[in-house]
Amino acid sequence: MKEIIKRPRGTIDYYGENGNLLSSVMKILLKESELYGCEYCEVPLFEETRLFHRSVGEGSDIVRKETFDLVKKGDKDYTLRPEFTASINRMVIENKIWSSPDLPLRFSYFGPVFRYERPQSGRLRQFYQYGCEFFDNKIDIDASLDAILLAITSAEKVLKHEITLKINYLGSLSSRENYKKALYDYFAPQISSMCEDCKERLVKNPLRILDCKVEEDQKLCLNAPKITDYLIEEDKEEFKNLLSALDSANIKYVLDPSLVRGLDYYTGVVFELYDSLDFPAIGGGGKYSSLMSDLGGPDFEGIGFSLGVDRLLMRLSDDEKAKLVGEDLDILFIDMKKDGKALSLVNNLRKANYSLRIASLSRSLTGALKMADRLHAKYVIIYEDEIKVKDLKTREQRVVNEEDIISYLGEKDA
Repeated sequence: MKEIIKRPRGTIDYYGENGNLLSSVMKILLKESELYGCEYCEVPLFEETRLFHRSVGEGSDIVRKETFDLVKKGDKDYTLRPEFTASINRMVIENKIWSSPDLPLRFSYFGPVFRYERPQSGRLRQFYQYGCEFFDNKIDIDASLDAILLAITSAEKVLKHEITLKINYLGSLSSRENYKKALYDYFAPQISSMCEDCKERLVKNPLRILDCKVEEDQKLCLNAPKITDYLIEEDKEEFKNLLSALDSANIKYVLDPSLVRGLDYYTGVVFELYDSLDFPAIGGGGKYSSLMSDLGGPDFEGIGFSLGVDRLLMRLSDDEKAKLVGEDLDILFIDMKKDGKALSLVNNLRKANYSLRIASLSRSLTGALKMADRLHAKYVIIYEDEIKVKDLKTREQRVVNEEDIISYLGEKDA
C-alpha cells in the first residue's frame, strides 16, 4: 500500500464548512476595514530575508528562532513572511505610494503568514492574519484611535460580543533607550538564574525579557522598572490624551505596563486584544516611528494591527459558526437527460444570482435528493422532458416551463 502524504504539522486544511467559515469571516473583516477607508492590498508570500531582519529586529524571537527561510537559489536569501507590516512598508516605499497627497494612507490585508513554532492550540506554523496599516508624516491621535477602534470592531463583528483591550505606551525612541538601560541595570545582576533566551535578550534588547513566558522569569519581571517612569513629557501628554479619548468614547481598556509586543519596531502606543484572559491574544498592534525610514523610505510614521483569524475561529460557538457559514445552497440541479442541454438553464439561473450545484450524473434520483437535504438546498430542479421544481421547505413540487422558472422562483438580489 502506498504511503499517504499528510499535511505539515501546524497547518490546517480549510474545506467544506470550515472553508466557507474562513471565507465568510474574511468578507466581514475586509468589509469593516472599508468602513474606515482602507484599501485592500496583496503582497508576496516571501520577501528578501534582510527585510524581516531589518524591520522585525535581530533580537526578536521571530527572527532568532521562527522564520521559514527558503533554500537559497541565486544571489539572494528569501524568507516566507512571518508578518505583514514589513512587506507593506516595503510596498509603500518601492512603489512611491508615500508621495500620494491623500494622507493618511490606509491599507488592509488578509492572508497566511509562517512561523516555525512548536504547534499547539492557537499556535500554528501557517496561520491567517487580517490587519491594517496607516501611514502619515506623523501619526496623529485620530489615526491612532481609528486603528485601535478598527481592531476592536473587527474582532467584535466576528465574535458578536465585547472583547478586552490591553494597552501600554512604549514612548519615543529617546524614552525607550532610557527605559532599556534601566531594564538592563535591573536584570543584569539576576540574569544568571534566567533562561537562555533572556540572557540573549539582555544583550540585544532588554525589552524582550518582559515578554518571556518562563514562569520564574515572569516573577522577576513583576518588580522590573515601568516604562511610564521613563517617558519624556511629550510622550506622557500623548498617552494621556489617547486614554482620555478612549474614556470619552466609552472604550474599556486595561493598562498593562508589561505589554511590549513581540516585534522591535514599535514606539508609542501598543495594544493587544483578548477574548478571554486564559486564551492567547487574538490580535494586537501599535505605532512605529522609524520603520519606513529604516527600510530606506521617507521619514513617515505608521500604526497598525493584526488579528489571528484562526484564533478568532476557535472562539466562535457552534451556533455562531453556523450563522457565519453563509446562506444555504439555493438550487441542487438534477440533470436526468444527461445530454448537456441543461447548460443554458443553469447559466441563466446563475446569472439571476442563484447559487446552484449540479448533482453528479452517476447519482440516482433518490441519491441526489438525499444530497440536496445534506446540502440544505432550498430547491431541487429535476431536468427531464418535464422540468420539476421542488421546494424542500414545503416539500411542494410543480412542473414549470423552462422560460418561467426564474419568475416562478422570484428575482434574487446580487
